[in-house]
Amino acid sequence: MRGVQFLTDHQDKKTAALIDLKEHSAFWADVLEEVGEPTDFQFLMNDQGEKIAVLLDFEKHGELWEDVYFGLITEDIEDEPGIPWEEFKRELESKRNLSV
Repeated sequence: MRGVQFLTDHQDKKTAALIDLKEHSAFWADVLEEVGEPTDFQFLMNDQGEKIAVLLDFEKHGELWEDVYFGLITEDIEDEPGIPWEEFKRELESKRNLSV
């Protein structure tokens, strides 16, 4: 997922997500509009003191992360070009010799 890095524990279990605010600033603004400006978010700042990433701890912000995750996936899907159903069906049939 572009613009997102995961933090893991010593067992490689994902424990938090670091979301690049340059990549997803508009999306993050929409999130804040819905949830308000909670004071328990942690941010990564640049040298000028600007927020460049937000850290969502899954233990604290698990439900919010689920909403953010699905929103980011939807954002990625919207950027992908689609193909007509008939073309997709022909590709399936040729690859798998299926009748759809």
